[in-house]
Amino acid sequence: MFLIWLLRLSILAVLAFAARKGGEPERLVALVLISTSVLDVFNHSMFGQPAFFALDPGHVVIDTWAMIALLWVALQANRGWPIWACAAQIIVVLGHVAKIIDLSLVRYGYFAMTQMPMSIQAVAIFGGTLAHVRREERIGRYHAWRFA
Repeated sequence: MFLIWLLRLSILAVLAFAARKGGEPERLVALVLISTSVLDVFNHSMFGQPAFFALDPGHVVIDTWAMIALLWVALQANRGWPIWACAAQIIVVLGHVAKIIDLSLVRYGYFAMTQMPMSIQAVAIFGGTLAHVRREERIGRYHAWRFA
Protein backbone atom coordinates (compact mmCIF):
# COMPACT_ATOMS: atom_id res chain seq x y z
CA MET A 1 0.00 0.00 0.00
CA PHE A 2 2.90 2.34 0.80
CA LEU A 3 4.38 1.83 -2.68
CA ILE A 4 1.07 2.63 -4.36
CA TRP A 5 0.79 5.94 -2.51
CA LEU A 6 4.45 6.70 -3.18
CA LEU A 7 3.85 6.15 -6.90
CA ARG A 8 0.72 8.33 -6.85
CA LEU A 9 2.50 11.15 -5.02
CA SER A 10 5.44 10.92 -7.42
CA ILE A 11 3.11 11.19 -10.41
CA LEU A 12 1.33 14.15 -8.79
CA ALA A 13 4.69 15.86 -8.21
CA VAL A 14 5.64 15.33 -11.86
CA LEU A 15 2.31 16.76 -13.04
CA ALA A 16 2.74 19.78 -10.74
CA PHE A 17 6.26 20.29 -12.15
CA ALA A 18 4.90 20.14 -15.71
CA ALA A 19 2.05 22.53 -14.90
CA ARG A 20 4.43 25.03 -13.29
CA LYS A 21 7.52 24.88 -15.52
CA GLY A 22 6.24 23.48 -18.80
CA GLY A 23 5.03 25.19 -21.90
CA GLU A 24 1.49 25.02 -23.18
CA PRO A 25 1.71 21.36 -24.36
CA GLU A 26 3.14 20.23 -21.00
CA ARG A 27 0.45 22.10 -19.07
CA LEU A 28 -2.28 20.73 -21.33
CA VAL A 29 -1.14 17.12 -20.91
CA ALA A 30 -0.81 17.63 -17.14
CA LEU A 31 -4.38 18.98 -17.11
CA VAL A 32 -5.65 15.98 -19.08
CA LEU A 33 -3.94 13.49 -16.76
CA ILE A 34 -5.13 15.28 -13.61
CA SER A 35 -8.65 15.44 -15.10
CA THR A 36 -8.68 11.69 -15.67
CA SER A 37 -7.92 11.12 -11.99
CA VAL A 38 -10.59 13.60 -10.86
CA LEU A 39 -13.15 12.13 -13.26
CA ASP A 40 -12.26 8.64 -12.02
CA VAL A 41 -12.98 9.67 -8.42
CA PHE A 42 -16.27 11.23 -9.57
CA ASN A 43 -17.12 8.07 -11.55
CA HIS A 44 -16.60 5.86 -8.49
CA SER A 45 -18.51 8.19 -6.18
CA MET A 46 -21.49 8.16 -8.55
CA PHE A 47 -21.51 4.49 -9.58
CA GLY A 48 -19.52 2.71 -6.89
CA GLN A 49 -16.44 0.55 -7.11
CA PRO A 50 -16.85 -1.85 -10.05
CA ALA A 51 -15.80 -5.46 -9.90
CA PHE A 52 -12.41 -5.71 -11.54
CA PHE A 53 -13.57 -8.54 -13.78
CA ALA A 54 -16.41 -6.41 -15.19
CA LEU A 55 -16.18 -3.60 -17.73
CA ASP A 56 -16.71 -0.12 -16.27
CA PRO A 57 -18.30 2.13 -18.92
CA GLY A 58 -17.18 5.23 -17.00
CA HIS A 59 -13.54 4.20 -17.35
CA VAL A 60 -14.01 3.55 -21.07
CA VAL A 61 -15.44 7.05 -21.61
CA ILE A 62 -12.79 8.80 -19.48
CA ASP A 63 -9.90 6.91 -21.04
CA THR A 64 -11.18 7.37 -24.60
CA TRP A 65 -11.58 11.11 -24.03
CA ALA A 66 -8.04 11.28 -22.64
CA MET A 67 -6.71 9.34 -25.66
CA ILE A 68 -8.36 11.79 -28.07
CA ALA A 69 -7.01 14.79 -26.15
CA LEU A 70 -3.49 13.35 -25.95
CA LEU A 71 -3.58 12.40 -29.63
CA TRP A 72 -4.46 16.00 -30.52
CA VAL A 73 -1.53 17.29 -28.45
CA ALA A 74 0.82 14.68 -29.94
CA LEU A 75 -0.13 15.71 -33.48
CA GLN A 76 -0.03 19.46 -32.87
CA ALA A 77 2.78 20.05 -30.34
CA ASN A 78 6.27 21.04 -31.40
CA ARG A 79 7.59 18.27 -29.13
CA GLY A 80 8.29 14.56 -29.46
CA TRP A 81 7.42 13.32 -25.96
CA PRO A 82 3.59 13.66 -26.30
CA ILE A 83 3.69 10.69 -28.68
CA TRP A 84 4.85 8.50 -25.75
CA ALA A 85 2.06 9.80 -23.50
CA CYS A 86 -0.52 9.21 -26.24
CA ALA A 87 0.83 5.72 -27.00
CA ALA A 88 0.50 4.80 -23.32
CA GLN A 89 -3.11 6.02 -23.35
CA ILE A 90 -3.82 3.96 -26.47
CA ILE A 91 -2.65 0.91 -24.50
CA VAL A 92 -5.22 1.78 -21.81
CA VAL A 93 -8.03 1.99 -24.37
CA LEU A 94 -6.90 -1.27 -25.99
CA GLY A 95 -7.13 -2.87 -22.54
CA HIS A 96 -10.81 -1.91 -22.44
CA VAL A 97 -11.32 -3.27 -25.97
CA ALA A 98 -9.67 -6.57 -24.97
CA LYS A 99 -11.96 -6.77 -21.96
CA ILE A 100 -15.01 -6.18 -24.14
CA ILE A 101 -13.94 -9.01 -26.47
CA ASP A 102 -13.36 -11.62 -23.75
CA LEU A 103 -13.75 -10.88 -20.05
CA SER A 104 -12.29 -14.16 -18.82
CA LEU A 105 -8.88 -13.96 -20.48
CA VAL A 106 -7.64 -10.51 -19.50
CA ARG A 107 -7.73 -10.17 -15.70
CA TYR A 108 -4.00 -9.58 -15.11
CA GLY A 109 -3.38 -8.12 -18.53
CA TYR A 110 -6.22 -5.67 -18.03
CA PHE A 111 -4.66 -4.43 -14.81
CA ALA A 112 -1.30 -3.95 -16.49
CA MET A 113 -2.80 -2.28 -19.54
CA THR A 114 -4.98 0.16 -17.62
CA GLN A 115 -2.86 0.99 -14.57
CA MET A 116 0.78 0.90 -15.66
CA PRO A 117 0.68 3.39 -18.57
CA MET A 118 0.25 6.32 -16.15
CA SER A 119 3.85 5.68 -15.07
CA ILE A 120 4.98 5.82 -18.70
CA GLN A 121 3.06 9.06 -19.14
CA ALA A 122 4.62 10.53 -16.00
CA VAL A 123 8.14 9.69 -17.22
CA ALA A 124 7.35 11.16 -20.66
CA ILE A 125 5.93 14.42 -19.31
CA PHE A 126 8.79 14.75 -16.80
CA GLY A 127 11.43 14.27 -19.50
CA GLY A 128 9.56 16.55 -21.88
CA THR A 129 9.18 19.32 -19.33
CA LEU A 130 12.82 19.05 -18.33
CA ALA A 131 13.84 19.25 -22.01
CA HIS A 132 11.53 22.26 -22.48
CA VAL A 133 13.04 24.11 -19.50
CA ARG A 134 16.59 23.43 -20.73
CA ARG A 135 15.73 24.41 -24.31
CA GLU A 136 14.22 27.71 -23.14
CA GLU A 137 17.35 28.42 -21.09
CA ARG A 138 19.52 27.70 -24.13
CA ILE A 139 17.58 29.37 -26.99
CA GLY A 140 14.81 31.38 -25.32
CA ARG A 141 11.11 31.17 -26.03
CA TYR A 142 10.04 29.09 -29.03
CA HIS A 143 6.80 27.97 -30.63
CA ALA A 144 4.90 25.39 -28.59
CA TRP A 145 2.80 24.21 -31.52
CA ARG A 146 3.78 23.06 -35.00
CA PHE A 147 1.38 25.39 -36.78
CA ALA A 148 1.76 28.58 -34.71
